[in-house]
Amino acid sequence: MLSAGAGVAVERAVPVSRRATLLSTRLVARDTWWQEFDCPDIAAAALPGQFVMLGVGLDAPGAWLLPRPFSVGWTGPGGEVGILLRAYGQGTRALAKLEVGQTALLLGPLGRPFDTEGAAVECIAGGVGLAPFIFLAAREAAAGRRVRLIYGERDSGAVFDPGLIARLTEHDPELFTEDGSAGRKGLVTAGLDPASNALLLGCGPTPLLRALEAFAREHGRRLQVSVEEHMGCGIGTCQGCVVRGADGRWVKSCIEGSVFPAEELDWGAI
Repeated sequence: MLSAGAGVAVERAVPVSRRATLLSTRLVARDTWWQEFDCPDIAAAALPGQFVMLGVGLDAPGAWLLPRPFSVGWTGPGGEVGILLRAYGQGTRALAKLEVGQTALLLGPLGRPFDTEGAAVECIAGGVGLAPFIFLAAREAAAGRRVRLIYGERDSGAVFDPGLIARLTEHDPELFTEDGSAGRKGLVTAGLDPASNALLLGCGPTPLLRALEAFAREHGRRLQVSVEEHMGCGIGTCQGCVVRGADGRWVKSCIEGSVFPAEELDWGAI
């Protein structure tokens, strides 16, 4: 167990490695795919904010590719694990080309999850930082609770299908685009309400997380963030994902995060 803030401990399952069949793959935005894998063990154990390492395995073409970390974006009643994949480089483009019926290796669930403690929640997502909040909103809806889901992209071409978000989560996202081509015009942080006292959860690019931390500090709000760091292993061996903690230590975001209460991090070094 590892504290997830406010002195509350969250039980985490032991990660497992499974070769999983790709059940479906769908282009949902520019260079962005929604993939669902058949992986009941991980689906049953994962919590919102945790992630998997996804790779092709050593016996497949392109096996030299390191696995990539992806937030668990959703789990289905049949043991499905949903992944939101945006193709940035050679590795993610190779994973995006997987076809239904092919298999990939999933290692997970990994990392520290969000801890909502039953509080009112506002989720602020930038880009594929949306993924863990699809999962979280779906679980909250199943428990009879609603969250505020604020989602931002650069333009309409990058927007994950809002209808699919609503179907997966039973929540309609509040959409912002920087150029105003979909939803409201502006940065996603324009949706923040200074009068609210809800728990803030953030996931997305580092500039967004910095802006959220400044907002939370100014308004006395609690904030948890999921940091986006490069990972080679996901289990604390390669030390490629370290961030500086508020106490000066370098911490491995793969095992001590990737979700952190904002006060645990040194924002001057992030």
